[in-house]
Amino acid sequence: MPRRPNLKPKRNKQGEWFIDLPPSYSSTGKRQRRYFPSEARAQTESRGIEIHVKKHGVDSTRFAASESSDAKAAIKMLKSLNLKGDYELTLKAAVKHYSEHLIGLEKARTVSEALRASVDYRTRRTGKSWSHGHKRELNSIMYGPLPKPRAKEDERIKERGFLVHFGDRNVDSITEEEISNFLGKHHRASEYQYNQALRHISPIFSHAHKRGWITLNPTAFIPKKNIRAETEVLTIKEFRRAAELIQTDEYRNMAAGISILMFAGIRPTELMGNEDKPPLLWDSVILNPQGVHTKPYIDIPEANAKGVDGRQVQMEPNLVKWLEGVPNEKRKGAIFPKAKYHYKYSKFREALGVTGKKDIFRHSFGTYYFHHFESLEKTMSQMGHTSRSTFEKHYKRYNPEEDSAFLYWQIAPEGATVPEVGHFAVL
Repeated sequence: MPRRPNLKPKRNKQGEWFIDLPPSYSSTGKRQRRYFPSEARAQTESRGIEIHVKKHGVDSTRFAASESSDAKAAIKMLKSLNLKGDYELTLKAAVKHYSEHLIGLEKARTVSEALRASVDYRTRRTGKSWSHGHKRELNSIMYGPLPKPRAKEDERIKERGFLVHFGDRNVDSITEEEISNFLGKHHRASEYQYNQALRHISPIFSHAHKRGWITLNPTAFIPKKNIRAETEVLTIKEFRRAAELIQTDEYRNMAAGISILMFAGIRPTELMGNEDKPPLLWDSVILNPQGVHTKPYIDIPEANAKGVDGRQVQMEPNLVKWLEGVPNEKRKGAIFPKAKYHYKYSKFREALGVTGKKDIFRHSFGTYYFHHFESLEKTMSQMGHTSRSTFEKHYKRYNPEEDSAFLYWQIAPEGATVPEVGHFAVL
């Protein structure tokens, strides 16, 4: 018969009372030392353990008074839930559920980690790195905007940065209300700014949801603001003023580039280039086409175009007249590089009164082209649009006054004449 363990209380040099539990008496299966504030408490615990083991055996579990109290409180909480469904309201089930929750927290991602994963995934999927403009926009939303264009990183207005508020939080802990409050407080200047911020925040949670890091996407039910601003276009009078300006000594060397912006609908970045794109070359301007091409055109290669594919933009006679005015020996290299003409082009826009009106020439081209040729598909192809709804929102609703859609194609260099531009069949 095995010898009975000695559970007699002992006292160490520090005056603390304790009992040593052998593995067979310990709930952990290992030797355990328990401390007590007094000899009496130690004696009580020792007798209780001996009685419990004698009655229930060493494999049973004996709760301490505090553990027993916690268990009773937990059972009471479960019974008071007053749930309608049929659930297993036991401590075992509750502990299992809570254990799974804690394991989930251990595996959870922070908002910052989810953002990095989302960006990496989208970069791999497209096979292209993000543009400098897109990165600037993302950093402004996530880390706070810069107070001025040339400001340093440590000058960011951090209070307005999404990651400043939520970056270290578990991505599964962010609520719809918190995101809505953030947008309402820090991005309420305009509907466009609000939508821009939401456009960068949503992919974090969409990616986390697809990965199973969150059970519910908190941005799924946050709607975009409805932007009803009418697309602004230049009047024929304003276009004629622009034509006058580019025939003056001050702006004549920019006539080719500005006329392409005015009458080809090309994006400024496609023509002038930026940190990610090279400027368009004169080699892309085909004034005397051969073979299958019957009209002069501008070939916008993939390296210059927005998106994945390049495109060909057909030129109407008035634009051809503007470009033919450039001597052959000057039709070399870049047509209108940003690095060379950025400052002077800004002065031209100021003189014309269109400072701050982004893409005003492109918007005007799309409007006049569509309302003259009456072909939505052709206009979208010319402009490189892929979204029919976006195109219709910006260009289809506006109705130019009187015969302005016709007069637009008659604006040519002084002394030049151009034939009337016919219509396409409606597609």
